[in-house]
Amino acid sequence: MNVVYGLSMGLSLCVWPMGAVFAQSVSVTKDCPAGGTCTTTGTTSPIGFFRTTTPSFNWEATYTGSPTQAHRFWLSQSGANMATIQLTTSSGQASGIANLTPGIYFISINTFAMGPGIYTVFGPGVHGEPHITTTNGINYDFQGAGEFVMLKHLERYEVQTRMTPVAATGPFPANPHTGLSSCVGINTAAAVRVGKQRVTYQPNISGQPDPSGLQLRVDGALVAGRVYGMTLNDGTKIWKDSKTSELRIEHPDYTGVRITPHWWASQNLWYLDVDMAPPPASAGIAGDVPSDGWLPALADGSSMGAKPADLQDRYKALYDKFGESWRVNDSSTLFDYAPGTSTKTYTMRSWPSQSAQCELPFTVPVKGVNIDVAEQTCKAIQSPRLRRMCVFDVMVTGNKGFGRSYAMAQGRPKTKATSRRIRR
Repeated sequence: MNVVYGLSMGLSLCVWPMGAVFAQSVSVTKDCPAGGTCTTTGTTSPIGFFRTTTPSFNWEATYTGSPTQAHRFWLSQSGANMATIQLTTSSGQASGIANLTPGIYFISINTFAMGPGIYTVFGPGVHGEPHITTTNGINYDFQGAGEFVMLKHLERYEVQTRMTPVAATGPFPANPHTGLSSCVGINTAAAVRVGKQRVTYQPNISGQPDPSGLQLRVDGALVAGRVYGMTLNDGTKIWKDSKTSELRIEHPDYTGVRITPHWWASQNLWYLDVDMAPPPASAGIAGDVPSDGWLPALADGSSMGAKPADLQDRYKALYDKFGESWRVNDSSTLFDYAPGTSTKTYTMRSWPSQSAQCELPFTVPVKGVNIDVAEQTCKAIQSPRLRRMCVFDVMVTGNKGFGRSYAMAQGRPKTKATSRRIRR
């Protein structure tokens, strides 16, 4: 799904304008205690508001209360209290893919037609280390090392990310979609094509760790200070939250990109979550998985075909064929580089190791934690899908910061504007 949402809420250091276009997942919760008044909370204002930019999107629901089998997931274009579009095909259905006309919608959480539970819609993105959500809602892990095209549409929209390996000790759980157990990687920089201009958000290009923040550049020129609605040549606007350093790139056609940085102090690294609202028919690492394939299409548009039965063949297909198809080269890169460096500087084709030997020279591997610690760290994450990703990442790396980063991935924290009591 390609989800964007608009909101107007006060923050201590920044105010997002009404009608702004933000790419991210949207989640709402309805709690109806026995004999009490139902309460709804959400990650957007108004509650449950979102916008789709392509026809297909993904959703999930975790129902509570009784009887859960009677619950259904409803949307409306008329308002948060309406229920006119039913996403479920059967009572109690927990997830699915919907096809609707692009536009503004509301999760109808406040209506009697929807019982208590957590209701979420998802956009394509790359989170954690890295977990990919494709434009048609498929989840898989891709942990290459280097710079790759996440999504691309002709010459008007492109998002690239830099993936950096992290030494870690195993064992590593296998990804449910690919069946492969892999080493750890994180996104450490992002670059976006905006018409004929380039926008980069990356660490200090000198290569020295800088916990003070990432550097924003437009066409190679450093942009310093407050960035609040900076307008590019084609009308695209750039917003940077001065509190969280979250960067939002808003295109006039409602497509966009949301880049959220997080500092990993023990590793002296910034890692990024990237949520995208691309135009229809965008392709890349996070592109549509076709009906006859197990991964998104290659850069030439051809399908990867059926999933290989042999794990070694599957690994080669994912990293040697598919990954290399979308790897950035010196002529296609959108990034900025220090003198004497290039995309080759960040390329490590031997990563991830198929043997799960995930060590790096002169680097102390990170150590994971047990599942109880990971689940406690991630307990505030409403979305079951994002919670699973969070638990995986904390278990493998021991970095409890993933709990905060996934909380941001599911939307802005609850405020007075995003909580409401309703009568049964």
